[in-house]
Amino acid sequence: MNYDCWLLGAGNMAKEYVKVLQELQVKTLVIGRSKKSVDDLLAEFTLDAVYGGLVSHKNLLEYPLPEFAIIAVSNEQLTDVALQLIGLGIKNILVEKPAGLHFDSVLLLQEEAKRTGIRLYVAYNRRFYTSVNYLKERIAVEGGIASVSFEFTEWVHTFDTNLYPPEVLSRLLIVNSSHVLDTVFHLAGKPRELHAHVGGNAVVWHPAGSVFTGSGLTEKNIPFSYASNWGAPGRWAIEITTRQKRYYLKPLERLAVQEKGSVQVNEMELDYSKDIAFKPGLLELTKAFFRNDASILCTIDEHVVNFEFYEKIGNYR
Repeated sequence: MNYDCWLLGAGNMAKEYVKVLQELQVKTLVIGRSKKSVDDLLAEFTLDAVYGGLVSHKNLLEYPLPEFAIIAVSNEQLTDVALQLIGLGIKNILVEKPAGLHFDSVLLLQEEAKRTGIRLYVAYNRRFYTSVNYLKERIAVEGGIASVSFEFTEWVHTFDTNLYPPEVLSRLLIVNSSHVLDTVFHLAGKPRELHAHVGGNAVVWHPAGSVFTGSGLTEKNIPFSYASNWGAPGRWAIEITTRQKRYYLKPLERLAVQEKGSVQVNEMELDYSKDIAFKPGLLELTKAFFRNDASILCTIDEHVVNFEFYEKIGNYR
């Protein structure tokens, strides 16, 4: 049978993609690993799905390969599954962040994608939030960004560490916090100068540290700073100033503004309906993937560059 897209994975993130793919009327085959996860998916959605992973379904190769594939498996499996799909020759692949846990992994993906001519993207959905998109419009109108500050404090006290392998927990900044960093780099440019300091030992399973502070200058000559403490209260947040206003993504899903000469911060009235109906940003991310919009999507080439900054900020090297 012919499909437009394969969706690798049948867990919670895959369910979010199924909602979007069905909305877009994309003919999709879900390929899960466990029977339970696939059965849970089929109990909620009417779709075509198999379990056992690609290895158990070599007969799928008897049919034409889909033009597109989305990878929504667990973090530690992302690289291996992406390499399998590249090896099969599927031309357009969207892999959930962070695509790999280590720099060598994402570098290998970049090399293989380049060697085979495959378009490989990393799914950073915060780029596609309604709040972020409108903020980009305001930045353009108001003459660009003057400065940026951000925070990526994780609520580590809420983590059930039994659900994740140690290799994932020990790279949490890349696995999860990189959402904030990617959004900042997307808006303000990648660091040209980066001074990073890491300390603290409040999180036993994250030996690299728990307090992250730093500053620098982006390639667009925009000064930035950040401070995050995983052993204290905090949240994900981005503050961006223009010459006229200060904008708050706090939370990232909503946009608020502070006018010059005022201490009042007001939430902006935007149409958040798409980010309410689906996982925020995912509908527009998936649309961009199917039209191969590399101007917004995070390409594997861009991700490899960003990854080195993530490792420095997280004290992983």
